[in-house]
Amino acid sequence: MKAWWAGLAPRERRILVLGAVALGLILAWVAVWEPLLQGRSALRSDVARLSAEAVWMEQVADDVRRRARLEQRAPALPGAGGSVLTLIEVSANAAGLRSALTRVQPEGEGARLIMDAVGFDALMGWLAELEQRQGLRVSELMIEGQHAAGQVSARLLLERR
Repeated sequence: MKAWWAGLAPRERRILVLGAVALGLILAWVAVWEPLLQGRSALRSDVARLSAEAVWMEQVADDVRRRARLEQRAPALPGAGGSVLTLIEVSANAAGLRSALTRVQPEGEGARLIMDAVGFDALMGWLAELEQRQGLRVSELMIEGQHAAGQVSARLLLERR
């Protein structure tokens, strides 16, 4: 290698040295500086997005706290201390779903229900109410769509938590 370098003319050596320096600068730019610039840009966009989310969260925090206080103060439906069957009957009646209940059968610590021609949204709201306020949970659920839009038939098992 030394013999090859010594055999080059001074002009050729200068060209090779300048080329090596230029190549080193280009590699430093591509391998170091450019990734740093891209990372900086990505971090700036993340900061902007997260700042917007923080502003939104501050705006809705009061509403969330107010709703949480209302849910804590809301009285449980009558019969909350009774049996699961009583809870189901009373809450279904209060939710306007009593007519959809075709069968209520005790099973273990809970009850198995069959409902026909019930609105899906009303059913999900009722089940959420049972879970949040009455301490029941849905351990089995099978839903089949009906011909009417939004209407379903359901078979489910409700148990105490």
